[in-house]
Amino acid sequence: MSATVSSRTVERYQKLFRDNDLAAQIFHDVTTRLAESLELNISRQRLDSTHVFSHMASFGRTKLMAVAIKRFLAQVKRHAPELYAALPEAFRLRYEPAMSQLFAGAKDAEARQRSRQQVAEDLQWIIEHFAKCADMTGRSSYKAMVTIFSQQCEVSDGKVVVKAKTGGDCVQNPSDPVATYDGHKGAGYQVQIAESCSPENEVQLITGALPQTACEPDGASVVPMLDQLEESELLPEAMLADTLYCGDENVQAAETRGVELVGPIPGREPESDPAALTIDDFAVDERTGHVDACPQGHVPLVVERDQEAGTTRIEMAPEVCGGCPFRNACPINKTRDGRYTMEFSDKDHRLAGRRREQETPVFTERYARRSGIESTNSGLKNRLGLKRLRVRGRGSVFRVILHKLAGWNVLRAAASKKMRAWVSVQVAQTLKGGGSGPIEEFCAPLVRPSAGFQMVFRSCHGGPHGFTASRAA
Repeated sequence: MSATVSSRTVERYQKLFRDNDLAAQIFHDVTTRLAESLELNISRQRLDSTHVFSHMASFGRTKLMAVAIKRFLAQVKRHAPELYAALPEAFRLRYEPAMSQLFAGAKDAEARQRSRQQVAEDLQWIIEHFAKCADMTGRSSYKAMVTIFSQQCEVSDGKVVVKAKTGGDCVQNPSDPVATYDGHKGAGYQVQIAESCSPENEVQLITGALPQTACEPDGASVVPMLDQLEESELLPEAMLADTLYCGDENVQAAETRGVELVGPIPGREPESDPAALTIDDFAVDERTGHVDACPQGHVPLVVERDQEAGTTRIEMAPEVCGGCPFRNACPINKTRDGRYTMEFSDKDHRLAGRRREQETPVFTERYARRSGIESTNSGLKNRLGLKRLRVRGRGSVFRVILHKLAGWNVLRAAASKKMRAWVSVQVAQTLKGGGSGPIEEFCAPLVRPSAGFQMVFRSCHGGPHGFTASRAA
């Protein structure tokens, strides 16, 4: 049987999830148990991020500063009406309209510029006006104004100047101060998702999840994601990712964990003749960096290795390079004093090898499976409502994201013939025995009973809270 639970109880559970990071624990428990039951092949995985909008309005810079002032003035009017009444009337009148109507009369570029300068000056004035009022400076609305002013404005020669550019790591809406900005996708949050992609799997599951604010660079997420997968014992042998993740530092960090990070090299490839030779054509010892021979098989006269800097310098015999048929295509340089030398770093050597590899059909075929994660991102947004959540604030947003991803794994597992057959057998055994059985033991980490209630994922139905509560039968 089921029973309705009061909204206050749901809110209390939400607070427990936020304070104790229970959503991350549930995602971990659900994922590892499903991977074990499905005998999921995790040797090959793919990595990508998807943008998430929280339940907040999207403001321009003028509206952002104006709303911050209006929110603070509302607090002043409520808690210190005498201080509010003492403010200049023109100032109060500017911020009395509804948020949607603040500076709405600015229609052209020049008027918008004047409005932005006006609100910037107002923001500085109100901050300084209440700077010595301890009852007001401790309020979150005052602190929000100070933060927004430092991010959007600067004082030059005693005058307030609105910054030309602020970057993405800045407040987008005072109602959700942690949300930041991505130049391509807008304000809000994002989540890094790792997913299995081995062709032997009947269904693929999300193996790792890292909720973040929108301004976090994708490249900085590789190591934390690998750490999470290693802790969950779901570390792959190969991780497919797009260009932003595949910098040399990340490739090296993945290699130390026994993971091959597969993806295109970031940055523009140096323009050169397609037939030109590269460092990869030289016989270089991968362990020591020592050059054994040039592409023609000639041994260098001098090999100087700086182990600390990770660089190698070689010098070839003039009689060898002078008459070499590949002289014009070779990266060896002729100096003014007639010597033939070349210097390169370990990173240069690795990048040359990766560029050569990513031009092969084998790489193309292997990397093709990375695109499958785009359908997962689309399914999360269209089926589970991940695109725009009905909550705001870091704790609530992260909690709902993790609940929805755990719910997605439950949905994917339910589509597996193997899981359906297993559940049918366990249900039959439980009914035949007339009591609890393996099916309850399996579901235990998914629902995590507490205080007589079972937490059941509501995310599969697009609910606002990520779960609903029902009394155990």
